[in-house]
Amino acid sequence: MASRTNPANAIVGNGLGPRTRIFSVNKGTGDHTQSEVNELTTKLSAGITKGTSDAVTVAGIAGTIGTDPIYVAVQGTGAVSTTGGHYVTDITLALVADFDQA
Repeated sequence: MASRTNPANAIVGNGLGPRTRIFSVNKGTGDHTQSEVNELTTKLSAGITKGTSDAVTVAGIAGTIGTDPIYVAVQGTGAVSTTGGHYVTDITLALVADFDQA
């Protein structure tokens, strides 16, 4: 959560850890499936390539499976790839919000 240093100043941040990011998840053609979302969260949690797609903690998912976009909240400072198809074929992530305590 944002914090206040005095009644006049609010500072940006969050109470969820050093870094929390929200990504939209979109399917290029057709509708994404539960299986594709499961594969995405597994690969985000495990990581694929150090420095490009590091392991992060999946903290939450919002939206309806099969309807673009859904949103994934991840925690951790590792790199997350936004290259289309990096985690799952025809699935693209886009950064929506970045709460960084750095």
